[in-house]
Amino acid sequence: MPGGWNYQAYLTPYDTYLFFHTMDNQEDYFYVPLAVATQLVNGTNYRYITIAEPKDTENTPHFALVEIYKPIQGESQVTSITAVD
Repeated sequence: MPGGWNYQAYLTPYDTYLFFHTMDNQEDYFYVPLAVATQLVNGTNYRYITIAEPKDTENTPHFALVEIYKPIQGESQVTSITAVD
């Protein structure tokens, strides 16, 4: 349904590819996707629940909500990363 969120019980190979392709250059954390929801708009919004693993000892691991937008044509982009307490 356009505009509504579709929650999936598992990540598809494309969901995983899109996530790692889009997140390849994050500086402080390495993000591991656990689950995803999608929303059809003029393109697709992806909302991933992730584990954020620090790349150094100054940061601590935590869960994070990563939002990615993939237009119909063009490259995907991270629209937000929010720590989940």
